[in-house]
Amino acid sequence: MHLIIGAGEFLGGHVTRALSTEVPVIELNADADEETLSDAISGVEFVVFCAVTASPARRLRYRRQPPTALQRVVDAARKAHVRRLVHVSTADVYGSDHFEGISEKAQLKPAHAYERIKLFEEEWLLAAAEDVEVVILRPGRIFGDGEDWILPRLMAGVVHGRVWLPGGGRAKQTFVSAEDVGRACLAASDRGRPGQRYLVGGFESSWRDLVASAARAVGFEAEVASIPYDLAYLRALGVEMLTPQGGVPWLGVYATDVIGKPHYCDDSYSRRQLTWSPSVGSFEQEMPAMTRWLTSLPAVAAALAAAPRETGGEVTSPPDR
Repeated sequence: MHLIIGAGEFLGGHVTRALSTEVPVIELNADADEETLSDAISGVEFVVFCAVTASPARRLRYRRQPPTALQRVVDAARKAHVRRLVHVSTADVYGSDHFEGISEKAQLKPAHAYERIKLFEEEWLLAAAEDVEVVILRPGRIFGDGEDWILPRLMAGVVHGRVWLPGGGRAKQTFVSAEDVGRACLAASDRGRPGQRYLVGGFESSWRDLVASAARAVGFEAEVASIPYDLAYLRALGVEMLTPQGGVPWLGVYATDVIGKPHYCDDSYSRRQLTWSPSVGSFEQEMPAMTRWLTSLPAVAAALAAAPRETGGEVTSPPDR
């Protein structure tokens, strides 16, 4: 039996769907009360923690303090004698200044608050769990329906005429579908080595390709313009200055680095050790499952509603062009 912590969230929903086809699962929100958590974790062998503990969309401040939700789960897991806890972290703990592919042996160079927070979580968890086995997964850039940080904002730019990306969004990235992260969680619960941290990847692509694929799926032609990284970064600094702590800067400094710098992962080690491989190898493969969600995004839905009046029903470009 697997207990999934993070139900109702983007990644938690996908992890649950992926695991439920293979093993019995229990879903639980990260903010469940103590009694509910205790009841749910009783008799469970594996816990998968994939709840959001810090949002990369927000302006964060780094503090050396573990998230309350993770502390509660660790305490409950120890009391219930859970065998293993699989924690979904992020490949962002390596930082944004690796211009070649990273592996598990790459130097950790977190600079942004989000990167440092996630690394601190890992270190705290490995020290605090004690008699519970811990396996940590570090996925690349996760995508799928329900993602609420970058793609919805880029799609709003597409349907309003043009989206500007640092470097044209061409930087090499490792993307992984959200449900493939769930499949990796299952492999980690079965075959991961206690105390190990594994990179999880899917395929190599770029933000430009993701935007183009998503736009085609809803019937638009994506016009992606390029802005030099340095100019994008300066603009992002200005946006950050005007955004209060905890607010959502767009396009902020961290998002600028996520889009404008390479983030390529060599996950060959984890594939061998976990005897796991992704099922999704391209954006086009996943778009049929994402289209309904994409068309429901407010900006996209509004543009689609206006398109028949302005283009005679054929949607091939934003309605104002």
